[in-house]
Amino acid sequence: MKTVLSLTCRKEGLNLPAELADRIISQSERNMRRALLMCETCKVQQYPFTPDQNVDDPDWLTFVKQTAVKIIEEQSPKRLLDIRSRLYELLAHCIPPEMIFRTLADELVRNCDGSLQKKVIQAAANYEHKLQLGSRPIYYLEAFVARFMAMYKGFLQDAIMDFDDFDFDDS
Repeated sequence: MKTVLSLTCRKEGLNLPAELADRIISQSERNMRRALLMCETCKVQQYPFTPDQNVDDPDWLTFVKQTAVKIIEEQSPKRLLDIRSRLYELLAHCIPPEMIFRTLADELVRNCDGSLQKKVIQAAANYEHKLQLGSRPIYYLEAFVARFMAMYKGFLQDAIMDFDDFDFDDS
């Protein structure tokens, strides 16, 4: 991976320090596409490169993480419409739907309760499979978000009901 990244930079007329290349590869989770995008982000931030330069996530990755936070914050039809427009924006910027899906699912799993994680992963696998078979990725991305919102809202309501049923007077 380091060789490909260095060769690509050389073809673009860029001098990539080995230390920076190593950090880009580790932060990209060994994903070549992500590594190239992160290298491009580093170039936009500062060129010539320095060995101790900060490596930030690409803009689209930050946008997906913010989208996941918005999904967790509120589960409503209005929010689903807002999320749909964010998903359309990502697709319009040529971010592959599989990468959007995987990143969004990872962020949602990371931000929800352990008892809900298995259900979220199962739903993600189901909708990602449908995404591979279908022709309109927005349908499956939005359906997954709607399903997650329903599961998460149900989980929160159950937690509130359990809390209301708890008897504080038995000491």
